[in-house]
This record gives sequence, structure tokens and C-alpha cells, in this order.
Amino acid sequence: MPSDQITVIIPTSVIPSHPSLEILEQTISSVRHHLPTADIIVQVDGLRAEQEDRKEAYDEYKTKVLWKCLHEYKNVLPVVFDGLHHQSGMLRETLDLVKTPLILYVEQDAPLRVDRKIDWDKCIDFIISGEANTIRFHHEEIIPKEHDNLMIGVKDGFMRTIQWSQRPHLSTKLYYEEVILPTLPEANFIEDTFHAVPQIDWHDYGMIGWNKHRLWIYYPNPNKVQRSLHLDGRAGGLKFTSDDLNRK
Repeated sequence: MPSDQITVIIPTSVIPSHPSLEILEQTISSVRHHLPTADIIVQVDGLRAEQEDRKEAYDEYKTKVLWKCLHEYKNVLPVVFDGLHHQSGMLRETLDLVKTPLILYVEQDAPLRVDRKIDWDKCIDFIISGEANTIRFHHEEIIPKEHDNLMIGVKDGFMRTIQWSQRPHLSTKLYYEEVILPTLPEANFIEDTFHAVPQIDWHDYGMIGWNKHRLWIYYPNPNKVQRSLHLDGRAGGLKFTSDDLNRK
């Protein structure tokens, strides 16, 4: 069963809608639609200094998460961090809790589409066979033309790519342990650091470089690629990185 092969990781941090659980609940519900019995780890990050004014609302949110995990959710483990760990730090601290070969990484505001099928057995077989380390579930209906240079061919309903994105993706625990985590700062968005690594390896070493990463996008229909959504949990707010400098 796919649920026996996959542990779902959902990182959460303070967002404007807290203490509401609406966004997290939609994301967990979408995961449960696809993987009814898979173990889920909900990472609850600490506050950064710039967000101390959100402490009361965030504390209430955390209390609600813990109550749901204890009384309502099934197979959902909350891991609460006292200080700011960010995506990279939280993953380092919780990866040992993963007992399955595969990880489904789903950000708190990026639920899977429940009205479109994902062939989980096919995805798992594609990874276990050695063809892929990671399969991403795209958040747009088609792959944008401006990303054509990041795509390098289709095989059996999957698009080979050199593009890393933290959108929902199925990956091996081993790939995260041996390739991704060693590149990451102590506390940062994973994508912000790692997105350049597969591209550099491709440009420097071609297919040898790509084989280190083996990144794919789930691509059963070129006109209906979208398998995940974006709820914009930050609601257009600050990211607290250099990206904020480029906001219009």
C-alpha cells in the first residue's frame, strides 16, 4: 500500500490566519484523501523575533494543533519547536522519526488537488526502480514556456527536469539525508538554498550531474499537469529574506 511506503512532512510556521486551523486542515485533508493511513509529521516552528506580536495567536494555534492530534487526527505526530528552526532546521531534527523509504513534503499552504488522481503506485515504482529521486506535483496547469530550458524530456508520464521546487513532492529519505541536507544553512527555506544545486550540476556535468538528483514532475497529461494548489498562507506578507527586497 502507498501509505506504508510514505511519511508525510508538513512544516508550519506563523501566518496571518492563525489561530485558525483552516489552511492546515485543508492541507491535511487533501493528504488524507490520497494517503488515508500514512504517517504525518506536522512540524510547528518557533517564532522569529520580528513576529513576537503574533505570539498569542500562534500559541492558540499550537494548542489547537496539539488537541487535534490527540483527539481527532489519526497517525499525525506534532513536533513543536521552541525557537526558530525554519524548514531546514526542522527537517534535520525530525528526519530520524521517518521510518519509511519515501517522504511526501507538503508545505502548510500547498494542499494536493483532491479532484485529480495521482497514481501513487506508479510514482513509488518509478522511484524504487532508481529512475527518480524526487517527483514533484506541479502547482500550475501547464509548465510555463519560460521554464522550458529547465525541462529535459518526458518519459512514461513524467517530465525530467533540473528545476528544484519545494512545492509538494515525493522523495527518498536517503536523497534528503545525503544530498539535500548537507547543502542547507542552519535555518532557512530549503528551496532558497537548494534550487541552484541541480542546475549547477547539470550545467557543469550534463546527464552525469542530473543523475545525482534525478528530478521529475508528475506529467500524465501535458494540458492537465496541476496536482497541487497554493493557498498563500503568508497572504502577501514578508518572507524575511532578500526576496522581500524585490517585492513590487
